[in-house]
Amino acid sequence: MRKLATLLLCAAFTLPSVAQELPQPSPSATLQQRVGLTDVTVKYSRPSVKDREVFGTLVPYDELWRTGANKATQITFSTPVNFGGEEVAAGTYSLFSIPSQAEWTVILNKETELWGTGNFDEGKNVAVVEVQPMEAETQESFTIDVNELRNETALLTLHWENTKVAVPIKVKTQQKALENIKVAIGEAKDEDKWRVYRNAANYYFNNDIDDKMALDYVNQSIALNRDSWYSHYLQSEILADLGSYDKAVKSASMALEMGQAEAEAKDQEFSYNKMISEAIADYKKKMKK
Repeated sequence: MRKLATLLLCAAFTLPSVAQELPQPSPSATLQQRVGLTDVTVKYSRPSVKDREVFGTLVPYDELWRTGANKATQITFSTPVNFGGEEVAAGTYSLFSIPSQAEWTVILNKETELWGTGNFDEGKNVAVVEVQPMEAETQESFTIDVNELRNETALLTLHWENTKVAVPIKVKTQQKALENIKVAIGEAKDEDKWRVYRNAANYYFNNDIDDKMALDYVNQSIALNRDSWYSHYLQSEILADLGSYDKAVKSASMALEMGQAEAEAKDQEFSYNKMISEAIADYKKKMKK
């Protein structure tokens, strides 16, 4: 009998282990969203209501909550951000909150390996933000989203049951973009530099940064490559914005002529014919005023 028990014990240790994949009550999720030039990544678990009363019962009011389930929710910013009015360095943080009926406290903390709230150290907090809860349509599974996207702003929203809170996020997209332009101009190959200058002109013009700098960039682009109809059209838009309508007409006319010739060579119609023709008519009308 003892030999049989020994054999069975040995077999238990020598048999291959069986991986058992089962559904989780609070499945994991990963959210990735770009805000301007900043990547925001959230890794969290999503508990569900399951016919329970959530806030005030399952999640007690005025107590620290892991803001999800299982391992603490993680949020990563690829650049520095302003989180609800507080400056936060690029990096990965845990996301905690203290829900209440009148106000939520949303917290970013340096410790990212916590399970639950037992070893939470408020001395590692990097941002503590007060936000107002809002009534919302019922959400069965806890959801974190980054929405209301603009070039330099977004909202981090937490939504579960019929409650939603939103923390404003601000990023320095324009500052980063201007830095990227300088780097791109410095590193571009000679054959690509005309396009880099044009992209810079386009960004400066369409974001109302500096029309004179935009004109300088597009002029440098055209000096390197005169064969792009779009470069001439962009030049006309910038000139018109600066009030030089006579020069704008010449640039737009050049763009129209080049675009039509390019399309005809391919036995196609120039799809921007109407847009540029209307721009020329508008410039001429403004010249007469």
